Amino acid sequence: MTTVLRQEFGSGFMSFGITGVASAAAAGQGSILNPTGHSLAILEAWIVPITESTGSANLGIGITTAAAKATDILNDDDMNGVTEGQAINCFAQDPGAKTIIVPAVWTPTTYLTLTASATLVGFTGVLYLRILKIPTEVEP
Repeated sequence: MTTVLRQEFGSGFMSFGITGVASAAAAGQGSILNPTGHSLAILEAWIVPITESTGSANLGIGITTAAAKATDILNDDDMNGVTEGQAINCFAQDPGAKTIIVPAVWTPTTYLTLTASATLVGFTGVLYLRILKIPTEVEP
């Protein structure tokens, strides 16, 4: 076996600002096409609320097609009554009580989507994703 220290680690955090809107449609809070052109494993996800929503609304975040709902990152967590400024571990919110988290994979043709169960007006926050670029070959 040969190992080589690579100059490009292909990992780190991405962050996205979130400002809630009045839509309860699938992906109605937003959808973001993978900006890197590479498949990314989402290893961790944290949401830091800055202000809570004025109404009771659950937020689901996941990887899917542009106009669809997904919850493989955050499974419908209530954004009203959150502690402002306290980081929420998105994967720990999964009521399925998974013991092993299989990372969501954000391919170059899929979207990070945000879907609320009701209006999310008033909510602001930042979503942090710890990512790992999935290699397609071993580079020297």
